[in-house]
Amino acid sequence: MASWVGVGGTLGGFRNLNFAMRIMTYNIRSGRGMDGRLNLSRIAQVIGAESPDVVALQEVDSQRKRTTYEDQAHVLAEKLGFHCAFVHARRWTRGEYGNAILSRYPLLDCQRLALPKPARLPVEARCVLQCRVGHPDGEVLIWNTHLGLLAAERRAQVALVIQEYLRHQELPLVLCGDFNARPRSKEIAGLSLHLQRVASQRTFPGFLPVVHLDHVFHTKHLRLDGTFVPKTALARRASDHLPLVVDLAFSKRPDAASAPGFKESSRTGEPSSRPV
Repeated sequence: MASWVGVGGTLGGFRNLNFAMRIMTYNIRSGRGMDGRLNLSRIAQVIGAESPDVVALQEVDSQRKRTTYEDQAHVLAEKLGFHCAFVHARRWTRGEYGNAILSRYPLLDCQRLALPKPARLPVEARCVLQCRVGHPDGEVLIWNTHLGLLAAERRAQVALVIQEYLRHQELPLVLCGDFNARPRSKEIAGLSLHLQRVASQRTFPGFLPVVHLDHVFHTKHLRLDGTFVPKTALARRASDHLPLVVDLAFSKRPDAASAPGFKESSRTGEPSSRPV
């Protein structure tokens, strides 16, 4: 059985039924825009313009030569004044590549789940990053993923995600990311049997979006208040995906529940007011 790796904790109950949270999912292409330029400041501007509470990032580099050895999650967190967490999907002798979560609220624990991949095919490793967001009015789990390019690969990955969700379905949860799958695909249909799917919007390619690859799902604990895709000139240049923004609110107050325990610490970052 696959296992999460991270630090343990418990999920507290909702303390304010009027609580709302804005979540953005954004494939940043390691900060390289449609013009070929590497520019994390543009990514930070695109994020900041929409005032999200939580940002799920895919295709994030850490200490890689191609992106000047920066820890991109921490650089963006510093620019925005957010907490951050990063987990690798791929790892080399020098450098990593994976998913990150930025949050204006504390990330109380984070964990990584490796996703399956075909043994005999040279495909990228994939993972899910889970973080517990400690908003003062309640806590919610964010799952951020980037699924594979092959349909069979994605179906196996989604099967594991569903298996993990069913183990923890009593928890308020948002699943988001780049699924590399269209709304009518078997993968998206499978997830929609268990989670509420936010109506998909075109996010790819960034300069003229025609494809729905980025998706957001949530549990029954939450309700949808709105969703949109920023289509500013800057957003169209900053990455090959546009960000997808979703406004969610708590729909009821579930009982407090225990989050799963983990074996080792993931890397998390503090807001920019502290060293990162």
